[in-house]
Amino acid sequence: MDRKIRCIIVDDEPLARKVLVKHTEQIDQLEVVAVCANAVDAFCHLQKGNIDLVFLDIKMPKINGLELLESLNPAPLVVFTTAYREFAIKAFELDAIDYLLKPISMGRFMKTIAKANKYLSGQSISQPQQPSKAASETSTSAEPEPLHIKAQRKIIKLDLSHITYLESLNDKVIIHTLDNEITTSQRIGHLSEKLPKERFIRIHRSFMIAVDKVSAFNSIMVEINGKELPIGRNYRSHVLDILQNTSD
Repeated sequence: MDRKIRCIIVDDEPLARKVLVKHTEQIDQLEVVAVCANAVDAFCHLQKGNIDLVFLDIKMPKINGLELLESLNPAPLVVFTTAYREFAIKAFELDAIDYLLKPISMGRFMKTIAKANKYLSGQSISQPQQPSKAASETSTSAEPEPLHIKAQRKIIKLDLSHITYLESLNDKVIIHTLDNEITTSQRIGHLSEKLPKERFIRIHRSFMIAVDKVSAFNSIMVEINGKELPIGRNYRSHVLDILQNTSD
């Protein structure tokens, strides 16, 4: 996208506004049209149109960020910037393109701008670019390597597509599959290094899941085969990023 991305910042906290302004100043493509301390002022700017992107806090006096977004039709792209994790699911239900937890690092902010760029240029963020014919044939013909598990005094070759999640329990790991459970003395950290990162993610110090086996999720748990697994606080931001992008 060649033209500037016109954006506004909406947050009732002066320090939070200052951080976002500083981040935007480091990206030449961003043009900050307005910095607002409340949703009412932001609404007035948005009614004038020609805004591409809104950095929007959630907990604000009188009208919160979620209510502001619900009032907009059509709405520009919205990125929620908040200190509260519990609104993530509602935010994504309202088609926010990202959910940034304060304090917002520059690296994480840049990832969000890259995502906004793809939306505004009409690219799909949920589908990869079409590979060449040769690459496509190679990828479809190559089967992923099975996971080799030391269990029951033997080595078990386990198809990755059968794994639903791994559970660390005391000094062992239980590997849950579509129709079975395998217990091994291998550590979950050791096993995680053998699993492809695009297919398996750590959601808790005791749990690692197959992304494609998740049937539902919110900001504190994922559901796999009717089983609710907790999302650890230190893993939450990354897990929500992955799961939301996968479900787009």
